[in-house]
Amino acid sequence: MEAGAVQDISAIPDMGALVLKTGGMLLVVLAVLMGVVFLLKRIGGMRQLAGQGAVAVRGTYHLGPKERLMLVDVEGVRLLLGVTPAGISTLHTFGEVEATADADEASPSFFETLLRRRMARGEAKQGEAPDET
Repeated sequence: MEAGAVQDISAIPDMGALVLKTGGMLLVVLAVLMGVVFLLKRIGGMRQLAGQGAVAVRGTYHLGPKERLMLVDVEGVRLLLGVTPAGISTLHTFGEVEATADADEASPSFFETLLRRRMARGEAKQGEAPDET
């Protein structure tokens, strides 16, 4: 550059604006990602609730990071399955499960039991008379 030349400042980007723009876009991408994860969890939970069809998973026991045992009802037959990365194997067939399926549905879930306890405590507290001193 020559000694008397003036540098055009408008060609240099403002670093603060770039940082804010980049940070804003990062926040938008993270918010969209979190929204997608939330929706996938909600849909997955609804799929488990809708397991009243031909196949219903009754329980899962994790043996390791990639191995597990699964108790599954398939069209009235209860199966014990071994699930590994290599495949799925039938370990035992229990036979007809019509009577036991009703017993599983009749027993309250952990969440239902906890909710009933909390509601009972709340009713007990409301029934108590306030201390008058």
